[in-house]
Amino acid sequence: MARIIEPTDEQVEGYRAWVASRPAHVRAVAERFEPWSLYRIKPSGHRVTVLSFGEQKDGSVTLTVNVRAEFNFVMFERQVFGVKPDDLEPCDLPAQNELTGTLMSPEQVDENIDILRVMARPDLWVLDEATGKAVRKQ
Repeated sequence: MARIIEPTDEQVEGYRAWVASRPAHVRAVAERFEPWSLYRIKPSGHRVTVLSFGEQKDGSVTLTVNVRAEFNFVMFERQVFGVKPDDLEPCDLPAQNELTGTLMSPEQVDENIDILRVMARPDLWVLDEATGKAVRKQ
């Protein structure tokens, strides 16, 4: 498993204290995922870092992760929520000769967000022909 930074003793202790203060079901997940380590989302193959833990109404815990161009070749960087802990596995940093980076700047994403929504999730979004805006399917 790759670390994206080497944490200080203070950071390690602070994270341990935070984990210990969480409810048992969150603590069980948080103990598996360090914020300074790199993980792979099994279904997509993206390398990610953990941003936060979310408690669901059914008592399960999901994660929000960062998909960063530093570790992937992606159209744009983003945060993904609702990731199941079992869909993540520890991974290594990209190989030195592996292509990484992004195709779009944050400004370009903002300018094209409606088209990107439809492209990424055609099951959820459709482009309204009159306005050119993405609208949720009924």
